[in-house]
Amino acid sequence: MGKENFTTNRLALEEILVRQFRVLQEMIELTKKERASLLNDPNQVLTVVEDKEALLDHLGVLEDKCRKIVQDLSLAVELRSEDTSIQSLLPFFQPDEAYRIKNLSEGISSLASQARELTRANQALALSKLDWLKATQAFLISIFQPEAGYRSPKGGSASQEPAGLGVEIRV
Repeated sequence: MGKENFTTNRLALEEILVRQFRVLQEMIELTKKERASLLNDPNQVLTVVEDKEALLDHLGVLEDKCRKIVQDLSLAVELRSEDTSIQSLLPFFQPDEAYRIKNLSEGISSLASQARELTRANQALALSKLDWLKATQAFLISIFQPEAGYRSPKGGSASQEPAGLGVEIRV
């Protein structure tokens, strides 16, 4: 029974890793789409971000399942460690199984790293666009605000609040 359970868990681990790999590939594609949206179609950004959030939620569920399977496998081989990991289980698998699982694990790590880098680049782009918008807003507001000490030709005082022309100032 123990060997069957171990094999079942190993197969489940491999399946979860494949699913994580595919979800991360989707995440990278969405992150690239997000970048294109930031540059060319701001109306699409929110949809892409929502899709990314759904993928992240799914990835979190997969990671939880993976952690549970790794823990079950560790218990099955009596590997008692606080930091059980896929790497620590590799010696207990057949060489071809260990090779596949190791490659999947490394691929997931590589894709996660690539997704983080793309996300950081998108964040920098979004912040740059936001700074540009703030500067543009400040410039446009400054056009409509009277200069300091300005006195209206109709006899108003310099301390009066400017009309504002319906422009709201946000900082």
